[in-house]
Amino acid sequence: MDWGSADTYVSLVSGLVGAAIGGFFTLKGATNAHELALRKEAAADKERMITTLMLLRIEISTAWEAFNEECGNELSEQDDGVPFLNILPIGKNPFPIYDSGPPALNLLPRELAKDVVRFYMGAKGLIASIEMNNRDYEQALQHARVHLLSNSERAHKDGEAFTDERHDQLFEEGVEFMAGQLGMGDTADAIRSLRQDLAPIVGRITTKVDELFFPLSDGQERTN
Repeated sequence: MDWGSADTYVSLVSGLVGAAIGGFFTLKGATNAHELALRKEAAADKERMITTLMLLRIEISTAWEAFNEECGNELSEQDDGVPFLNILPIGKNPFPIYDSGPPALNLLPRELAKDVVRFYMGAKGLIASIEMNNRDYEQALQHARVHLLSNSERAHKDGEAFTDERHDQLFEEGVEFMAGQLGMGDTADAIRSLRQDLAPIVGRITTKVDELFFPLSDGQERTN
C-alpha cells in the first residue's frame, strides 16, 4: 500500500497545525469580544444606576422639603384630632422620575432600593390623604358659605344687625362643624403619622446616596 511521500505528511500536519492555531485565535478573539461587550454592559449599567440614584435623590429631597414647608411642619405642631384646615395643591404627576425609572431600580444596592420603594409607596399614601383632606375642606367651606348665607338672610329678614364679627364667627362654626362630620381630624392624624414614618427613610436614602458618590474626607461631617 502506498502511504504517500514525506512531503504529503508534512503538508497534512502543517494544515492541521495551522487550522488549530487559527481556531485558537478565533476562539480567543470571540472570547475577548464577549468580555469587552460584558464590560461595556456593566459600565452602562453603572452609569444608569448613578444617574437614576442622583435623580431620585433630587426628587425625594425636593418633594420632602416642599411637603414640610407647605404643611408637614405645621401639622407636627397641631394636637391630635385637630383638622388641618388648608388646601395643598398636588400636581397630576408628582413623581415623574420614579414613575419613568422602575427598570433601573434593580441596578441599585438592595437595601437602598428597598428604602426607595418604601418611600414612594408611603409618599403616594400621603398624597392620597392630602387629596382627601383637600376635598373635605372644600366641602366644609361650601357648608360654611351656605350656613353663613342662611343666617345672614334670617338676620336681614328680622332686621337684626349682622356685624363682621358675627360673619366670621358663623363661618368658622360652619367649617368646624363639617370638618368634624367628615372626620378631618383623623385625616390630619394619618398625614402626621405617615410623615413620622417617612422621615427616617428619607434620611437613610439621602445619606446613603451621598456616601456612595460624595465620600467625606477625614474630620468632615455630613449635613443634609
